[in-house]
Amino acid sequence: MKKVLIALLSLVTITVSAQDEEGVKQKVLKYPNVKTGKKTKLAKDLVKEGSYFNAVGYLEDVVKAKPDKVKVIHLLAELNRSLRDYQAAEKYYVLEIQKVADKWPNSTFFLGQMQKMNGKYAEAKKTFQGYLKLKLDKKDISYKSLAKTEIIGCDSSNAWLANPYKMKVEHEEGSVNNILTDFAPKPLSGNRLLYSSLKSDTAINITKSDQDYFAKMYIATKDGKTWKSDTRLSYPPNDSKTHVGNGVMNADEKVLYFTKCDQSEIVSMKCKLFRSKRVGKDWGEPEELKALNNPEGTTTQPAFGITKDGKEALYFVSDRGGRGGLDIFYAEIKGESFGPIKNIGNDVNTSGDEYSPYYDRKEKALYFSTNGRPNLGGLDVFKVKGTPDAWGVAYNLGAPVNSSADDIYFVLDERGKRGYVVSNRSGTKTIRGETCCDDIWNVAINEEIILQGIYALRTDPDKKPIAGVTSSFYKVDGKNFDFVGDQVTDVAKPFSLVIKRGDKFKVNGTKEGYWPSVENFAVDENETKDTVYQVFLIDPIIKNKVKIENIYFAFDKSLVIDFYKLKMDSVFAILVQHPGYSVEVQGHTDSKGSDEYNVKLSQRRADEAKAYLVSKGIEEARVIAIGFGETAPIAPNDVQGEDDPEGRARNRRVEFKILPDKPEEAPEIEYDPNAPVDDTKTGPGYDKK
Repeated sequence: MKKVLIALLSLVTITVSAQDEEGVKQKVLKYPNVKTGKKTKLAKDLVKEGSYFNAVGYLEDVVKAKPDKVKVIHLLAELNRSLRDYQAAEKYYVLEIQKVADKWPNSTFFLGQMQKMNGKYAEAKKTFQGYLKLKLDKKDISYKSLAKTEIIGCDSSNAWLANPYKMKVEHEEGSVNNILTDFAPKPLSGNRLLYSSLKSDTAINITKSDQDYFAKMYIATKDGKTWKSDTRLSYPPNDSKTHVGNGVMNADEKVLYFTKCDQSEIVSMKCKLFRSKRVGKDWGEPEELKALNNPEGTTTQPAFGITKDGKEALYFVSDRGGRGGLDIFYAEIKGESFGPIKNIGNDVNTSGDEYSPYYDRKEKALYFSTNGRPNLGGLDVFKVKGTPDAWGVAYNLGAPVNSSADDIYFVLDERGKRGYVVSNRSGTKTIRGETCCDDIWNVAINEEIILQGIYALRTDPDKKPIAGVTSSFYKVDGKNFDFVGDQVTDVAKPFSLVIKRGDKFKVNGTKEGYWPSVENFAVDENETKDTVYQVFLIDPIIKNKVKIENIYFAFDKSLVIDFYKLKMDSVFAILVQHPGYSVEVQGHTDSKGSDEYNVKLSQRRADEAKAYLVSKGIEEARVIAIGFGETAPIAPNDVQGEDDPEGRARNRRVEFKILPDKPEEAPEIEYDPNAPVDDTKTGPGYDKK
């Protein structure tokens, strides 16, 4: 078995063992009766072959039998790091450092990385700070510069996680994700997705197997929220002898740029860019883009972009020489040929590695992933506005697009509202640990949306717009109401307001001769439209008579239940319609408890009702709250010396008395005591019901 390093196709280091193609669990062939020395030798042979997954199985057996084998513990830490099993790698680095702290000093740096990628930022920071104090031999590769960047990332991660961007990230379901690796998603029209995948869960053996176990390009079609149809692209452009991926098509889907990677060595591969053209339904033979490929290295991950002059260019990733191992380069597309290859610039490329460029033409912004800047862990997605030679400042997209794991291949659809990211974060399908393999995740951007609205009569079946309604918007944030603005309706056209997906509003509509209209409104975070249309309802004042009802409380409680909040809206409506009116809120209790306690309880009930009216915008001075205790019952608390729970339930109430400034102009007010609802019938006398 051979290890497949997809670091230049995707990021994943995958090792699998022989099994039937339909299987999903990976087998590790073991020799249980052989001695630990033999198992160690078998494991080292597998490491040389690149079969890390199987080697780890033997080494774990060795450590269980001989827990002081420090070299084996160190090798287990290194192999698990390569397999991206961050939890296992952290465990073995900790064990190694506890036994010998200075034999492999860079293990302290890698321990910090594993802690960080497991989301343990405080622990990781201390570990990196400890690494900076270590003395390294001249032969040791120093990661101290990178450790300083990692410390900044640890400090910044708390802020990124505490203040996530208005985006939603969810795991894609259906055919596009499998237990190995899925990568390079590119949205197509008609709810389709071009992507690459290594779907086989069987042996990958580049020297002996004649079977086709290589990565391929696919097109999937979405049905609702699930990817149902999954069609593999034809041969060509796919190839049964090499890994193919990173496809990107032009607007009419007649030209396809992609990557082919030959695994000429056991644990590495070289990638080259190719182009294929479609005639009818068939793709032509791939043409190697020799003008762009690096004969001595790798060239991969093509993406469409622009030059500083706005001309079409092809962006790509290469190790041909730059600031770090892998940098982003570009070349102008000139028909069938290309202009000179240029580095995209030091405002983008770092001393680390850059991956998966995607250029948004509408926003003139480049998205890319890198491990050379402060991050939440591993590779994070960054954004920078501008063009080559005129980039702005690159910034981390933060959570939830980025996680403590690797996050790459960020891309948006043509509307710029939805997109995808590839990640090995917890929740991916995996053959080892939680983070071995990459899956495709969808991204919904919670951006601004236009609300258009009218007011219409509740009783009007045609919902014809009413002019002259003043609509006031209040943004709701928990218990806080922030005034956004007013809009006055017009019959000729709806009013318009720019809001954001997911935000919640309280909308108050007022017009002389109509009762105030109070409605809650929100736009779902997953709304795909740029503009939503809403009809708000309003009722005319057609008679000069108002009913005011009592509200009731549970035994020994002062909380106003939701049912009675709606009842209080009639009081609110009168006070809004008549700015000179006040209201006396009278609180009452039943006879249980002392006189002193009941006066306080009745006052709390009156205060709660008052607080509701004030929270809706009524001036506090217009609401007078008085507690009467048990002194003014409207029903008997007992009958013939026996406790009467029904009567007491009626006495646990608040009554409202409207105080008009001009009594002669006041509407006829009907005070209705009504009856308490079942939710308030609690306490003594109801316990056994």
